[in-house]
Amino acid sequence: MKKILIFLIGCSLFQSCDDGDIIITTFNFEDAELKSCGQLGNFVFYKINPDAQESLSLKLGISDSLYNEEGTKPYTLDGTNNFVNYRTYNGELDASYFCSSVPPTAPIVTVDYLAASGTAEFTTTYIYDDNDGVPAEDELDGDTDGDGIPNMYDEDDDGDNVPTALELDILNLDGDNNPLTNALDTDNDGTPDYLDVDDDGDEVFTRYEDANMDLNPRNDVSDPNVGANYLNNDVADTYLVNEYYLHEYTITKDVKIVLKDLVLISGEEEIIQESLTMGTILNVEEIEKSIKPSFPSETKSNKE
Repeated sequence: MKKILIFLIGCSLFQSCDDGDIIITTFNFEDAELKSCGQLGNFVFYKINPDAQESLSLKLGISDSLYNEEGTKPYTLDGTNNFVNYRTYNGELDASYFCSSVPPTAPIVTVDYLAASGTAEFTTTYIYDDNDGVPAEDELDGDTDGDGIPNMYDEDDDGDNVPTALELDILNLDGDNNPLTNALDTDNDGTPDYLDVDDDGDEVFTRYEDANMDLNPRNDVSDPNVGANYLNNDVADTYLVNEYYLHEYTITKDVKIVLKDLVLISGEEEIIQESLTMGTILNVEEIEKSIKPSFPSETKSNKE
């Protein structure tokens, strides 16, 4: 068997041997977009290089979700259920070639290599978004209100039952379109309202200035000229509201696929690739989450 070792991905080069065999010595998928289709039991990932009329595809016949855990997970290529193909064709091809329930008859495959062994390594990354107006890189580390939801995907960072998005520079009075540079600080204590459990500085938690106890202090107004009671330090009535409203956030998942110790075989020809990055698919899966934060006893203080 003739063995071909490939370490670089550059141009696609075909060399003719004395016996007429065609040897592919490099792949050219550097600029090709990694795409996917299929479902449980038949996942397909593929890249197409239209200039050379070639493709690189990965099929996984597995029944578990590929993205249900963050981190890296390997899948063994067995050449039957899980396998990689490198192919060239006699014409142009598109996504329907890989994603159609009925395999198309054209274009015709002219060169076909099948992975006999190796590993497909999936690295899934989760991006959390609480849509609270604070960019992920500016979120404080940790869990400010101790409700079990880290700030980076907590839509109410200080746990006062007023969404963070409504406690920033919502009017954009400074005109810089940055909600953090002039975030609301009602009591001028140096702590912006979205991180302040007592926004008006009246010694009563914002969360406790909820007269109808509907988990929304914004609709409790004694003086319409001033606004909600939690922003009026002349009103300091206390209602023990030790509960949070339902929070929502989004998890967007990206996946990077790397093929390791790949052995592709076509007849007597063998291609060995120690490491081949298929690419990354952004937003491969998006999940909307709803959660009722638990109320930690440690948030109770001498302000009660």
